[in-house]
Amino acid sequence: MKEKALVLSTILLFFANFFFAQEQKQAELKVSNWTFSLEGGMGLRIGTYNEIVWAKRSYDNERYKQSELEYRLRPSFYTALNFSVNYKRLGFKLSNKFFIASKAGTLTDSDWRNDSSCQNGDTTTKTDFSEHTLFLKDKFGGIAGFDLELKGDYKFYPTNWLSLAPLLSFNVQYMSFLAKDGYGYYGVHDYKNNRILPYNDIATRQTYSFEGKKVIEYEAYNFFIWTGIGAKFTPFSWLHFELASEFSPVSLLLDFDKHLTNSKDFKEIVFSTLSAFRQSVKAEFILKKNFSICQTCVFVVSKESEGAMYYKKSEDSSYQRISKNSGGGKVTYFDLELSLKFSW
Repeated sequence: MKEKALVLSTILLFFANFFFAQEQKQAELKVSNWTFSLEGGMGLRIGTYNEIVWAKRSYDNERYKQSELEYRLRPSFYTALNFSVNYKRLGFKLSNKFFIASKAGTLTDSDWRNDSSCQNGDTTTKTDFSEHTLFLKDKFGGIAGFDLELKGDYKFYPTNWLSLAPLLSFNVQYMSFLAKDGYGYYGVHDYKNNRILPYNDIATRQTYSFEGKKVIEYEAYNFFIWTGIGAKFTPFSWLHFELASEFSPVSLLLDFDKHLTNSKDFKEIVFSTLSAFRQSVKAEFILKKNFSICQTCVFVVSKESEGAMYYKKSEDSSYQRISKNSGGGKVTYFDLELSLKFSW
């Protein structure tokens, strides 16, 4: 009997605390229905943008990876600016990251050409490999890309130190890359055995220097719709923690790839569902009533997507779809950001 009374008391206490918190928050909102904040700072992105080409095997038409380019950011710096508007429980946030044109990391380009060239069914031997210096290319007065997002949320208050909010946002990302210099390693054609030898066979491979040459220009547009749930903890009056877990029900990839050494231009258009996951963590240290310092970490990973691939022979020609191949890609990156926040 005592155990039942204890359980009932715990449940009643929880609901009493819940409704007390709701009333308390509503009382605060009546005093100030509107709140605003402006947040600006600097950050860095570490990650990889993958560009992939798939083909079909000659003997069974199964899909295999024929080519993959990895644009590796180590790291890339950006400026950040966020503006938030809150009305009672409803909130909106407009944020943008501007990536600074600079040396960014490396590009690696790998190919598996045996089955496409020799029709021998070998889709596992890497025949070509090259590595180049990667730059974020200047597109807008020193800016090489942006990450623009509009997010909305609606808050609930289970307790006076915790808020929960469903999230919905629209996210547009653009990055401009340039790869140059470096070396390429190419397996030779063994006509006797009808195969291309692996690129890492030092005794037979051909080496080519790209020093002083521009190799690839790549522009990638990623469009994400994000949805999920966020939580805000207030363990102390001077410290707030925010967590958000989100997934992308739909996304769109549009990219343009110019191979400058052989004048080949490609375009890929990829529509994906349930394609990506994003996890963010934010700590806000309140120094004064309307001023705080924030530290934000964001991790994003997407699956390999596949879609239509197009090719054009020259600048004056139009893109033609490649029916036997398909293209796509994925992104994986981590953002670390430090910012100052002003509220009123």
